[in-house]
Amino acid sequence: MDLFKQASWLFCQFPINRYLMSNAHGRQDGAEKAMRHIELCSFYVAAVKGLNSTEMAIRLHEDEFRAVHDKTQELTDYLDEAIGFPLDSRPDYETLAPLFFEKFHALALEALRVTTSQAAPATAGDASYSTQFEMTE
Repeated sequence: MDLFKQASWLFCQFPINRYLMSNAHGRQDGAEKAMRHIELCSFYVAAVKGLNSTEMAIRLHEDEFRAVHDKTQELTDYLDEAIGFPLDSRPDYETLAPLFFEKFHALALEALRVTTSQAAPATAGDASYSTQFEMTE
């Protein structure tokens, strides 16, 4: 089991659902949409960089934050195409939130140049396992 991915899902469920709601037909809220996108990007930067607070992500790692923000716009700008988000009817958040998370998680890690093997814990007894993430070159 990828514990980092599971922990990320647990943390990100609420902001993802709010993000999707802020995009729903008749409920569009640009301010909340922007706030939730920043919240999600900040989480990934803070987690990968080992920060104690997501609020420090932009200040201490602006380039990485911008990379995650820009890369994840491949998803956020095309929700209808990327996850089947309806443009003119009520979304099924229970179905769409996990789809959004899967894509957002992959794009965020790609932007931070973290491979899934680096984000996932090694099997029990693997002495080479480290709790720190390493950046790819």
